[in-house]
Amino acid sequence: MPDRSSAAPGRRQIEEIPSWLTPPTSSLPAGVDITYRRMNFALDETMPRYWHSDSPSITHFFTALSVVFPEGEKFFIDSVRNFEDQIEDPATRQEIREFVKQEAHHTFQHRLYNKIVEAQGFNLTAYDRAVARALRLFRRILSKKAQLATTLALKHFTATLANQLLTNPKITDGMHPMVKPLWLWHAVEETEHKAVGWDVYEQVGGSYLTRVMTWLRIVIGFPIGITFIQQSLLAADGKLFDLADQRRGFRLIWGKGGVLRALLPELRAYSRRDFHPWQASNQDLIPDWTSEYGHLVVDS
Repeated sequence: MPDRSSAAPGRRQIEEIPSWLTPPTSSLPAGVDITYRRMNFALDETMPRYWHSDSPSITHFFTALSVVFPEGEKFFIDSVRNFEDQIEDPATRQEIREFVKQEAHHTFQHRLYNKIVEAQGFNLTAYDRAVARALRLFRRILSKKAQLATTLALKHFTATLANQLLTNPKITDGMHPMVKPLWLWHAVEETEHKAVGWDVYEQVGGSYLTRVMTWLRIVIGFPIGITFIQQSLLAADGKLFDLADQRRGFRLIWGKGGVLRALLPELRAYSRRDFHPWQASNQDLIPDWTSEYGHLVVDS
């Protein structure tokens, strides 16, 4: 007679469920925490007008990024929270909460930076309102999953840029010490939470087709938008036709080892069906930042 004592009824069937049927959960690597940090940066009106390499072109490139962050961060928060009630994985739910706090504080700190730039004579409010209008349009015409896919695409840009800021001294060596900590802090937190939206998207059944089609729009539109704001700031500053400086900016941004050119391998990887943000396992950069800039954390 068969031995019926070795296993409880149904156990064999449970063990043979294929792994691809296992519900997706948080992908946060062991040892990494998504941590809200309240920061105290020494940004004030003494910030140099051209704080990166004494270059209008390079400085205005980073200001263009800062201009889009406040409304962009709000869009990221909303697109993730649209699905918060559908997330059953408790780890992911907790990561969403920390993600929201991090993004809200990014908005706060970049608005402080933007106010200093405005006091130098630049009308950043006009750009902020234009970004807000564009994102309101996205909310109206895109499904909630397409909005989340837009967040995934833009977050891949910010995560790859963050990795460059944390590893490529060619990009950061020219930063004024008053401003550099802001960008490195933002880069560390972008690294920590780079897969939160991704995990939410997978857990609510987001499709590869929506993800990759959204990516095609963003990978073209986002660099064009940032370049437009950068060049508009240069025009307002009377530096649009400073060709020597434009060449300096072009080399740092698009040249060999430059900001955007260095992103290309990781940007291309996003369109792969098997892509995941943590395939770039750069979590070892977080302790390095903490040891150097942790004293700027007021609370966490």
